[in-house]
Amino acid sequence: MTQQRKMKRLLSRTALMLTAASFLTLPLATSAFAGKEGVFLSDSVYFTLDKVTLSSGAEDGSLRFSLGLNNNSSSAVDFNNYGVKVIDASGTSYTAKLTEKVTARVKAGETGTFKFTSDIPANLTAGQLKVDIFEWNYNAMHDIGALSVQAAMDEAGQSAVQQVAINLQELDTTYADDAVVTAQLGNSYKVFKDGAWVVYTDLTLENLSDATLKLPDALELNLQDNKGLTYAAQFLTGSGQSLLPQQPLKTTIQAAVPASLDASGGLTLLFSPKGKVKTTVLGSLNVAKSFVIGKIGEGSPYPDEDLDGLQITTSWAATSQQSDGLHLQANVTLKNNSDGILTIPNLTGSFQAVRSSVAVASADNATRTSYLSPNESTTFRFSGILPAGLSTEALQLVVMEKSGTAGSGTQTSAGTGNETGTGTETSAGNNKQTATALPVSITTLAGAGSGGEVSTYAAAEEYTIGTPFKLNANNLLDSNIDISLVEMGMSESEDFGFKTVVAKYKLTNKGTTSVSLPDFQTELTSSEGYTYTGARQTTVAKTIAPNTSYVLNYSYLLPGTEQADKLALNLYDANRLAVGSYKTAVQPVPKTGPVSLYPFSIDIKQANVSATYSKDQSYAYRLRLDLDVKRQEQVITDANFSTLAFEVVDSEGRLLSSKTMGFTGEQKIMSGIQFIDFGSIKSEQLNTDVKINLYEVVTTPNGDSKRLIKTLEM
Repeated sequence: MTQQRKMKRLLSRTALMLTAASFLTLPLATSAFAGKEGVFLSDSVYFTLDKVTLSSGAEDGSLRFSLGLNNNSSSAVDFNNYGVKVIDASGTSYTAKLTEKVTARVKAGETGTFKFTSDIPANLTAGQLKVDIFEWNYNAMHDIGALSVQAAMDEAGQSAVQQVAINLQELDTTYADDAVVTAQLGNSYKVFKDGAWVVYTDLTLENLSDATLKLPDALELNLQDNKGLTYAAQFLTGSGQSLLPQQPLKTTIQAAVPASLDASGGLTLLFSPKGKVKTTVLGSLNVAKSFVIGKIGEGSPYPDEDLDGLQITTSWAATSQQSDGLHLQANVTLKNNSDGILTIPNLTGSFQAVRSSVAVASADNATRTSYLSPNESTTFRFSGILPAGLSTEALQLVVMEKSGTAGSGTQTSAGTGNETGTGTETSAGNNKQTATALPVSITTLAGAGSGGEVSTYAAAEEYTIGTPFKLNANNLLDSNIDISLVEMGMSESEDFGFKTVVAKYKLTNKGTTSVSLPDFQTELTSSEGYTYTGARQTTVAKTIAPNTSYVLNYSYLLPGTEQADKLALNLYDANRLAVGSYKTAVQPVPKTGPVSLYPFSIDIKQANVSATYSKDQSYAYRLRLDLDVKRQEQVITDANFSTLAFEVVDSEGRLLSSKTMGFTGEQKIMSGIQFIDFGSIKSEQLNTDVKINLYEVVTTPNGDSKRLIKTLEM
C-alpha cells in the first residue's frame, strides 16, 4: 500500500461480545452434516465450517465464514468457552471477529451458527488457510482442531473472488455497525465511445446485514493507475437502488481515462470517503485482472446471472481493404446451453482501433424471436468501415447490450458526472430510466480472414446446388431471405474465343412482409486462383412478396481454356464485404431428354424443318416443334426473365437468321406444337450444313449473355 493509502480501515470494527440477542437456532439434523469435515468436542458435539467466502482485494483480502456448533448431546454447550482464529500454512494466525450479536448457549439438539470475518493478506489461497478452534483454559488457549477452508469451498463449489467489504458506518455514523456491503469484481472493458475512452467495470453488490440499505452519498470510487494517477468513477446502474439483505445486485461503473492508459498494466479500483482518496481507502480491487479480451471462435458465459447458461461467441470475422477504407464484418452467436428458455438480449456492435482512437458503430436489424429454447442459437451480424491502413492486430469488436426504456418529457441528468453521454437519465413525466448500452464482450480481430483468404477455392465450403447458402452476412442482407444457387451452365463463343457461365439464384422471402431485393455481388474463382466477376441481369424486381421466390441471373466471362470443373462461388454484399464462399462447378447440358432452364424444363419431343423459296431468290425456313414445357417450382418469373433465341447458322458458323421467344407474354414458349419462321435467307448463303442453335439469353450491363441449350440439325 502506498503512502496515499495510509489510515486504511477495512472492517476495522472491534469484536462483538456474545450476547443473548436474536440468535436463530435450528434442530440438529445429523444427516445434513454427512460428509462434512468436523472438529469434535465429543461424539455428539462438533464444529463444521460453512458459507466460506475468500475475497481478494488489490493488496488486502478477507475470509468470511460461518462456524456451526452442532449439539446433539442432552445438555447445552456454551460457545463462550471456545475461540476461533485463522491460520496459514506458515503458522501465522489472523484474528477472526464475530460479525453479528448472537447467543453463546446452544441448546441440546440444536445447531448454533456463528459468523466471522478475518482480514488476511491478498496473496493467500484457500489451500493455505484453516479455521482453528481452541478452548479457553484459565486465559490460556488449548487447540482443539482446525477445519480446512479449501475443503469447505470445494464442497460448496465455491472459488476465491475479487471482493471487498465496506462498513458503511465508516462513511455515515447513522448506519448500524453491521451495515456491511461487499463489492465483487466482474468483467472490465475499455471502450472508445462518443469520442472518449471509457473503462466500464461490472460489480456485484451484496448487503450482508439484516436490513435494507442504500449506498451513502459519501462513498467515492476512483480508478488508480500504476503511476498513482486517479480517475473518478461513477455508477451507471444500480446506484440509487435499495440493497435487500443477502440479495446480490449487479451494477456497472464507468470512468473516463486517457487513450494511453494500459488497463492491464496495473489498475486499481479504490473505495474511499468522498474527497479523501489521497488519505483514506476503505477497500480496493485489482481491476487490471478483470479485463477479458476474447478471440475469434472462443465462447464465454454471457455476463448476466439472469441469463445463466447463455454463451456468447464471436464466431466469424473478416476484413477487406477497399478503396474507401477497411471493411469489417463479424458474426456474434448466442447459444442457450441451459435447460430453460432464455430471453435474447438486444445487442449492438462497435469496431474500434485501440491505437488510433477510432470506432464505428453497427446494428443488426434482422427480425428474430425474443427467446431461445435449450440448445438453440441466434447470430447477430455486424459490419463497418474504418480508415484504410489500420492493422487488424489492433482492431477489436465491442458488443454492447442496450437495456432500459426512454421516458417522455423533459430529461435531466441523474448526476453521474458522465462526460461521454452514456449515463442514466430520468423523465419528468414518468421517471423511467433511459436506454443504456453497456459492454458485454470485447474480441480481438487479430487473425480475422481477409478478402483473399475467403475467396480462394481451397477455403470455400462444400455446397449442394439448390440448398440455401449459409451466409456469413451482415445487416445489409435481410435474414428473412434465403439465397440458393439453382443452376449453373456454360457455353463457348466460337467467334470471340471465350466462354460464358450463366448462374441462376433463387431468392426466397421467409418473412411475413415484402422485402427489398438484396443487392449482392458474385465472383467465380478457379482452383488456380483466377477470378471472374459476375454481371447481374439488367432489370430486376424491386421487392419480393412474403412466402414467394424470385430468380435472379448472373453471367460470367471465362477464357476459352477454363474447364470450370472446380470453381469457388464467392458472395459479397453491396459494400463488398464477403458473406460466403462455396465450391461448385458448371452443370453439363443433357444430350437427350429435358433441359433445365430453371424454373422451367423443356423437352423437345420432335423437331422438323421445312423450306420455301421466294421470288426474290431468298429462302424461308419453318421450324415445327413439339414441346413439353414444365414449371419445376412455383417461382415468380416476369418480363425480366431470360429468353430463348433460335439462330440459323451455316457450316461456317455464320448467322443467317434468328428469332427470340420468352417464357411470359403472348409469344411465350409453351407445351404442344409451335411454329417458328425464319425468313430472308439468301440462296448464296446456303450450303448443305445448315443448323439451328437454341440459346438461353440473359441481358446484362455487358450485353447479352448466351448459353447454348440445344443444336437442331436440318
